[in-house]
Amino acid sequence: MGIFELVIGLLFAGALLALYANRIGLPYPALLALVGALLALVPGTPDVALDPELALALFVAPTLLDAAYDASPRDLRRNLVPVASLAVVMVVLTVIAVAWAARLVVPSMG
Repeated sequence: MGIFELVIGLLFAGALLALYANRIGLPYPALLALVGALLALVPGTPDVALDPELALALFVAPTLLDAAYDASPRDLRRNLVPVASLAVVMVVLTVIAVAWAARLVVPSMG
């Protein structure tokens, strides 16, 4: 299967899942992630290999943009301190985890 057919099929499946998520009242990014994770665990599912830049441009960026448009500014202002502190804490923890893992892999790293 060519890359064009693969991308069209994935976009079609995403649109169908978005309609279904709307019908059952779930956020569609969560349903897309759940179905993708479940398909990855099914034995015999064909391997799908996309260029990371293509996946970012076609799938991740529009999903995040749509989620940002759906976010309530009032709720964000009300929860600004918890959201900002979680963002900072998670970035710091990620940096620490990556540095620790890199140090385990390459002990001579400074």
